[in-house]
Amino acid sequence: MEEETRRVPLDRWCVLIEETVGSASYARWELTKIKSFGSRGDALTEAANLAKGYEPEHPPKGRSRRVFRTGDDLWTVQVRGAKEQTSHFRVLVAKPETA
Repeated sequence: MEEETRRVPLDRWCVLIEETVGSASYARWELTKIKSFGSRGDALTEAANLAKGYEPEHPPKGRSRRVFRTGDDLWTVQVRGAKEQTSHFRVLVAKPETA
């Protein structure tokens, strides 16, 4: 995913999704999506839509979700699966910077 970030021009806004991928002892927190937009407003609109509709890897077949706006540019989403397991993911709006 790091390579994708390098390709985004510095004047663009990005929507990032962080979530748990893998399973059991191979589960890890990872940046799984980067989408770029020309304006912060467009990125915020897409981030809000993803918080309400993105289907994370875990849990599969999410039955319900709770969306929390935890910052101006950040949503934390808890998803409950078919077997009552829960997981969460984050949706962020950010602007790339040089290292």
